[in-house]
Amino acid sequence: MRRKVLYTTGALLLLLIITNPGVKEFRSYLHESSKNTIAGRDANFFIFSIYSNIGDYVDSPHNGHNIRFRYLGIFGNFFSLGSENVF
Repeated sequence: MRRKVLYTTGALLLLLIITNPGVKEFRSYLHESSKNTIAGRDANFFIFSIYSNIGDYVDSPHNGHNIRFRYLGIFGNFFSLGSENVF
């Protein structure tokens, strides 16, 4: 029984490591070119990664600012973690 749990846990960790998406997949997800240095990986934890992208937000014709969007990359997918203002 103990071996079965160990093998299952090991297989799950290996699957997470193999399917951890890279920067190329993140830029493809955003439909960005590879020359855009704003979109990239903030942290790599081997089983998942945290990515960010800075985008423009205009709430009036005279008031615009940048917002950093954060994403979690795991199992080959990306999930939004929220956003924050960047000045």
